[in-house]
Amino acid sequence: MGKGAKGYCMHRVGGLAGIVLLVGTAGAAQAQPLSSYFPQGVPGFDAMPGVTVLSRTRPDYEAQGIHVGDFLVAPSIQEGIGYDSNVLGGPGSPGSWTLGTSPSLSVTSDWSGDALAGVLGVDDTRYLDTPQQSRTNADLVVGGTKLVGRDQLTMAFAYMYLHEDRTALDAVPSDTPVTFTLADARIGYSVVLDRLSLTPNVEVSGYRYDNTTIMGVPASQSYRDRDILAGGVTARYEIMPLQNALVVIRGTATNYLEQQTGQPTRNSTGALVLVGLSDDSDAVWRYRLLFGWEERNFAASAYSTHAAPVAEAEVIWSPSGMTTVTGQLTRSIEDAAQEGVSGYTYTATKLTLDHEYRRDILLQATGGVQRADYLQGGGEQTALLFGLGATWLVDQQMRVSATYSYDDQQGGGTGTAGPFGRSLGLLTMRYGW
Repeated sequence: MGKGAKGYCMHRVGGLAGIVLLVGTAGAAQAQPLSSYFPQGVPGFDAMPGVTVLSRTRPDYEAQGIHVGDFLVAPSIQEGIGYDSNVLGGPGSPGSWTLGTSPSLSVTSDWSGDALAGVLGVDDTRYLDTPQQSRTNADLVVGGTKLVGRDQLTMAFAYMYLHEDRTALDAVPSDTPVTFTLADARIGYSVVLDRLSLTPNVEVSGYRYDNTTIMGVPASQSYRDRDILAGGVTARYEIMPLQNALVVIRGTATNYLEQQTGQPTRNSTGALVLVGLSDDSDAVWRYRLLFGWEERNFAASAYSTHAAPVAEAEVIWSPSGMTTVTGQLTRSIEDAAQEGVSGYTYTATKLTLDHEYRRDILLQATGGVQRADYLQGGGEQTALLFGLGATWLVDQQMRVSATYSYDDQQGGGTGTAGPFGRSLGLLTMRYGW
C-alpha cells in the first residue's frame, strides 16, 4: 500500500495501533533507523510503548487465535485499496491506484514464565498505473526470554527482505524501489539487584543492497552494504513503583564492505549515553524521557567527528478514558545513503490524538515533522506530516479502516529525491483468526 519499511513492519504482530491505523507511516517520508523496522510483541524487539486508547486490549474485538499445544497461533490477512497521488515524489510524478495483500502468521508461547514468539509476514503492493513500482516485502522475526532466578536472558533474531522508496527521507532517487535485506541478532541479560537492574547487551546487524537505476543509468548500491556491531548496558533504578531512573551506555562499530572509488571509507566507531526517567504511576500523565549525547569517529581523516545531542522521549496525556494525546521526540545519528556523505542527524517529532468515539469506532489524528541534516555539504531535508484515520471493529475477526495521510518534503542533497507533496488514501479490511 505504498508504505515505507517502518509502516510495513509496525502492523505485523497484531498490535491495534500498528495494524489498523497506518496514519503517519503509510506513504509518509521516513528515515530508517534500525529500531524502526522491528515489530512490537516479539521479545527482544518489543519497544514497550505506553498504552493508549488505540493500543489497549479489547478482548471483545480481538481475534482469539488458535491454541496448538502450549502455543497460540494467530493467522491473519489484510486486503486494501488506495490511491497514491505522487508515486515518485517530484514535480510531474504520476499518481496510481494501489492494491495490497498482507498475510501474516504469529506464534506466541502460553507459558507462565519463559516466553517465545515469532512472526512470519508478507506484504505485497501492486501499483496499477505504475507497475514498475510494485514490490513484495517479507519478514521473519523470532525472540524469546528465559528466566534465571530473578534474572532474565533475552535472545532475538530477524531477517527482512524490504524495499526502499525514493520518497523516503534520505533515499536515493531510484527509478524503482531499491531492494535490500536486513539481518539482526541480539542478546541481553538482565541482572536484578533489589531496586537496581543492569542489562548488558550485544547486537549484530547487516544491510545488503541490490543495484538499481537512476534516470535509466545503472547505479550500484553496494557502497551501502555494512555490518554493525553494537554493545552496551542499560541501568534501571526503581525510585518507587512504576517510577524509574534510566541510564543507557552504548558503543558501535560500523564496517562498510566495499570501498568506493575516489571516496574515503565510511567505517566508524561511536558511543552514546542517555540519561532519563520513566513514570507510569499517574493515570493522567505518563512519560519516558531519555536525553544524552552521541558521537561517531571515522577511520578516514576526510570525515570530521559527528557529534550531536540525542533523545528518545514520549509523553502521554489521558484527559479521559476515551481520549489520549501522545507526544514523541526522536533525535539520533544515522548512516547516509548519499555517496560521499558519512551520515546525518535525524530529528522527528509527532503529536497523536486517539479517541474512542464508540467501543467499536476508533479515531486518530496525527501531525509531525521529520528532518535530516547531512554532513559534508549534503544539504538537509524536512518533511511535514499530517494524517487522519477511522477504524470500525466489526467483530473479533474483522476490522475495516480508512486512513488519509499527507506529507510535504522540502530540501534534499544532490543524491536524494527533490521537493514534493504527496497524499495517500487507504481503505483496508483485516481478517484474523
